[in-house]
Amino acid sequence: MIPILYVHLLGDFRLIYGDAPVTTVNTSRLQALLAYLVLHRHAPQSRRRLAFLLWSNSTEAQAHTNLRTLVHRLRHALPAADHFLHADTRTLQWLSNAPFTLDVADFESAISLANPSVALRKAVDLYRGDLLPGCYDDWILPERERLRQTFSEALERLMLLLEGVQDYPTAIHYAHRLLWHDPLHETTYRHLMLLHALNGDRADALRVYRTCVTILQRELAVEPSPVTYDLYERLRVERQPRQNADAFK
Repeated sequence: MIPILYVHLLGDFRLIYGDAPVTTVNTSRLQALLAYLVLHRHAPQSRRRLAFLLWSNSTEAQAHTNLRTLVHRLRHALPAADHFLHADTRTLQWLSNAPFTLDVADFESAISLANPSVALRKAVDLYRGDLLPGCYDDWILPERERLRQTFSEALERLMLLLEGVQDYPTAIHYAHRLLWHDPLHETTYRHLMLLHALNGDRADALRVYRTCVTILQRELAVEPSPVTYDLYERLRVERQPRQNADAFK
């Protein structure tokens, strides 16, 4: 029986074959080719298109030569390559029925599950960073941004669900994670301020505002919006925060 190949593209590129790390797929070009094939595994991929995508600044002949060399190297670097990769003179295809897992697919599958709280926690835990961050090819940029946005939306939904059941500490945890992911998202600062206040810690709520001021001034040379400042003032002077989060968004 062929061991399972675990393919990790979110965050640092990693392959695990059975229980052993694969260290031979160790260049950015090898990783980009494998990533493209596994992400587009549901149809054969034209060699001509792949050559253009990976070497858009080369001549067509040189790009085809580069691709042939790269495919040869990948077949030698990937354990049991024939079980995962089909190649003919015109196309390449990652075999969908091969024994492998893909973190991107697991992430998207978790997002779609019916139990939102459990599924969203699983999904955000699977997202360990941007899609193949060492790859700068044009083809990956829209997919990377799409997954970033999906992750952000999952975190926001999870925060709202946890707030709804008054699990403020856990909601705060995920709010901090969202700010780490997108430190310029001012709405998240407001939501985090409110969560701290609802959790009985107005001092932390006010500290979040000061962090927001510092980050926006440093990165964008702007002040927080009047909505954010009004929330800060309200929390500063009121003994109890309002219970309706929508009032502050």
